[in-house]
Amino acid sequence: MNHFIDVEIPNADLNRTLHAFLDAKDQLHFSELAFYHYQSFGGTDTDAAETLGAGIELLILAFDIFDDLEDEDSPDEPWMKINRSVAMNAATALYTISIKVISSVSKEPVFFEKLMEYILQSMQGQHDDLSNRPATEDECLDMIKRKSGALTALPCVLGAMLATGKFDPAVEKYAYQLGIASQIENDYKALFYDSKSDIAKKKRTLAYLYLSRKFNQPSIDLLKTFETEDKIADKEIKCYKEKLKAAGVTQYMYVMNQLAIQKFKKGIEELELGDMEKERLMSALLNESLRGEYYAGDREFFG
Repeated sequence: MNHFIDVEIPNADLNRTLHAFLDAKDQLHFSELAFYHYQSFGGTDTDAAETLGAGIELLILAFDIFDDLEDEDSPDEPWMKINRSVAMNAATALYTISIKVISSVSKEPVFFEKLMEYILQSMQGQHDDLSNRPATEDECLDMIKRKSGALTALPCVLGAMLATGKFDPAVEKYAYQLGIASQIENDYKALFYDSKSDIAKKKRTLAYLYLSRKFNQPSIDLLKTFETEDKIADKEIKCYKEKLKAAGVTQYMYVMNQLAIQKFKKGIEELELGDMEKERLMSALLNESLRGEYYAGDREFFG
């Protein structure tokens, strides 16, 4: 990834800025999604797969920076410690480099078309998120599918396409579900953040919209908390978790997460791959996208 920055950005100061941004990136989940699919579908050109993975990670980093700047999140990240206009321009440079790098691995028109389709879907989902548009749980799930599902579909579909030269709608279908499951997991964790809390932003998340139906008194109490508090004090965290369970939020988000995972698994089973290859791919994707921390300490509640 550093190589592509050096090739495309001779401006010394911008070059240093982009390297600093890249140094802060400690996870490469999306390139792994592309590689797993490339390998599973018979790809053998390691250099092409690595180039695709590098371009995808540059794209995801650009999107992460855009997201933090738009949401005013992650104050410790390097892009949040400099002039916002400079950071935005640097992120735009990263975005542009990523498109060039990803596009370089395939001359198939449909490859570029799918790349831009997923990017535009995610941007529209981000718009609805920033505008706080979802008014129902179904609308929220649709927003999640477009914002996060599309970015998960991108490496999965492009990795398979690079290997086969063809678009496989079955890959797209289950990849969306994997992205939805991962985002629901992240949204549950976000209920406990201080610096990035959705509570502080009064966002219409899946949890908030569920509570808005006011099924019981704990739901009403939590809704008031979400509307009046900016964060949950550390000393209240145990009580807060218990109230989430009493209101049904924890169970609801767990079920929605598991429904998406089951749809993902069903989609994998429909692939025209050998049973062993399907099992290997399923395991790798779940391990890469779902880090196993969702409901940590709460699993016993579900048996």
